[in-house]
Amino acid sequence: MSVQSSAETLWAKRTGPARHWFLGGWLLLAVVLGVVYAPAVDFPFHYDDDHSIVTNPHIRDVDGVGRLFDPRSFSVDPDRSMFRPLVVLSYVLNYELGGLDPSGYHLLNVFVHLACSVLVGWFSVTAGFTRHALPVAALFSTHPVAVEVATYVSARSESLAAIGLSLSLIAYVQARRTGCTIWAGSAIASMGWGLLAKATAIVSLALVSLWELRTGKRWIALTPFALMACVYLVQMRAAVGTAVGEPVRSLFAQGLTQTKALVYYLNLLVIPTRLNVEHAFSESHIPDLTVIAAGLVVCSVAIVIWRCASSLLRFAFLGSVLTLAPSTLVPLNVLVNDHRLYPVLALLAPALIKGVGYRAHSRRQTSLFVILLAAMSLLSAQRVGVWSTEMSLWTDAVAKAPGMHRAHLHLGGQYEAAGDTKAALGSFRTAVELAPHDQLTNYNYGNALLAAHDSAGAITAFRKSLDVAPGFANAAINLALLHNELGDPAAAIDLLSSTIGLRPGNAELYRRRALIHRGQRDDVAAERDLRAALSADPTHVESLYSLGNLLFDYGRSVKATQRYEAAIRQRPDHQGAIFNLALLSLTVGNPSMARQVCEAALLVGPVQGKLYYLLGQAYDELGRSDLAITNYQRFLQSWPVVPQMEKVVRERMKLLSDG
Repeated sequence: MSVQSSAETLWAKRTGPARHWFLGGWLLLAVVLGVVYAPAVDFPFHYDDDHSIVTNPHIRDVDGVGRLFDPRSFSVDPDRSMFRPLVVLSYVLNYELGGLDPSGYHLLNVFVHLACSVLVGWFSVTAGFTRHALPVAALFSTHPVAVEVATYVSARSESLAAIGLSLSLIAYVQARRTGCTIWAGSAIASMGWGLLAKATAIVSLALVSLWELRTGKRWIALTPFALMACVYLVQMRAAVGTAVGEPVRSLFAQGLTQTKALVYYLNLLVIPTRLNVEHAFSESHIPDLTVIAAGLVVCSVAIVIWRCASSLLRFAFLGSVLTLAPSTLVPLNVLVNDHRLYPVLALLAPALIKGVGYRAHSRRQTSLFVILLAAMSLLSAQRVGVWSTEMSLWTDAVAKAPGMHRAHLHLGGQYEAAGDTKAALGSFRTAVELAPHDQLTNYNYGNALLAAHDSAGAITAFRKSLDVAPGFANAAINLALLHNELGDPAAAIDLLSSTIGLRPGNAELYRRRALIHRGQRDDVAAERDLRAALSADPTHVESLYSLGNLLFDYGRSVKATQRYEAAIRQRPDHQGAIFNLALLSLTVGNPSMARQVCEAALLVGPVQGKLYYLLGQAYDELGRSDLAITNYQRFLQSWPVVPQMEKVVRERMKLLSDG
């Protein structure tokens, strides 16, 4: 009898009260998850969400499906490009349905987590433990390790990839047992789904290989997975290119560091009370006592599991190590991270429930398990609360990891956003003390010094940032602006030019140099730079806007209109492009278009009060005196106006009223 038919038989036997208890258990789990994660729907976006969602124009206007496969669509920052088409597609759908309202994005994250929980339960059925499906799903879904993935929108890549991993393994096992080609095709398609969400899903090949080693050893069945992995690697290399630059750390240091990380991860899974967005974890460059002890622990656990555990637990243990392999083998800036444990938990949950011999009909075991789930749910709810605001998130991070510079860096950013310059300076100064040779710490410290009107200190900080990373565009831009403001535009242009040589694909660098050229009345060079910016990124909103302004000034109204319209398509709330397009329309004698532009902007959201003046002018020229007066009044009420301007507007309103 197949596993599938066994599951159907067990379901058929659940008649009367048994079936009601079975359904009631799943319903209760859904309610618990709803209570735990309901607050997350009202949370704001968090740090990486800003560049990948909030300021990312690519999710607002995707030009065909092919655009999703362009790594630059992932972020507004070209330096953060990633090949994650499925994630970008999910952002596009969220934006189409709810704009930039975070609630829709958070709601989808929670639903994806719920889907992963169901799949983990399904894998338990596929592995032959149908009675454990609900306990396994409950353990996975309520574990605090899952909170980051469920509440942090940018961590959606992890849960979407986990869906692909889980489905590919489930479908593969079913295909091998039934010989059904539909299951086999589903397994390959699921692996493709995971790879389109995150590169780490390539471990699907390793997981099905491990399952084959556990059961049939029919290696020919793995060929399609190997081909899928090869196709993906070729496609990603074509899309992203070859990595450049120095590695974050040596492979030797990476091996030592990640040996410690394996034990650290094990501790987080067993005692999930120290979860953090920035863990107090450091690199290791020599095999010290900590590394040796960690290695001994890993070896001991491996030996015990291999000798004493069931084949499923051995599969889960080795599968967990393989799932962590991408971050273990590839040196990354972030040493350890909560969300990396998400697929690990999905593998371990079924094996642990089976391994401890859990029996649902045992009242004592069920009581203990319910207590465990209650504790997990409370810890998860507490952790969800930490993600309620950026300030609470990074305050928690600093409290748990006071020696980590990135925690102070982000907390300083929150103080800066709140207008507390003194507190921001303190946090950034601490970050610089902890990491004096980090480009971001010096850059953010420079911004805070600039806000405190310490130009000399800001220049020093920006230079230190560029000493560490000469191609750091943001530091180069801010230092160039300072040079220009202090009367040295030549130094500003030279700095931007040298940075463009290192970052030729960064459109903002060209635009900033163009603005300095305009300030020097060299509009030929400015136009050349703006066109170079749009060649690097045709959707760069500010370059479209700036080129529109230059063309407007030179009376090239048709071309200027095209640029403004393109900017508004990318960002429908771009106040500068909206105002200038309406003004240009009035200038060329097209009040109807000016009216359309203004009214479309009002439908998008709040606008600058001065736009009401242009709308009033448009209605004035169209002979709609009543609407002209209404919008002139709104202009005077919502925009600070100099006395002379107010006098002119009121005289016009009186003339229209009398007429």
